[in-house]
Amino acid sequence: MTTPADTPAQDAFPAGPKPGDRTVTFLENPIVDQMLRSMVTLTMELSVTRERMRAMEQVLDAQGLALASGIESLTLSPEEDDARRAMREKLIADVLGPIIERLEKA
Repeated sequence: MTTPADTPAQDAFPAGPKPGDRTVTFLENPIVDQMLRSMVTLTMELSVTRERMRAMEQVLDAQGLALASGIESLTLSPEEDDARRAMREKLIADVLGPIIERLEKA
């Protein structure tokens, strides 16, 4: 008998669309379809990020480091602030880019 740990991850779930095959639509309006796809992707990414952040906080707390108070009192340099702004803008472009492309073609 095999356990979930013995089963490769690729066998655990049915195959989804191939990477890059994101033009398939399921709803009447392809723009709404793309927005739904974006929302699901963002929700999955946020969930993973929250889990990893919480795990990191727990590990650091167990080592006696007060992570939460350090984050709250962090002051960014202008360079770091610019770098974070650039990362936010790239994320927005990556998420909204396909939607904007569809709107421009419509």
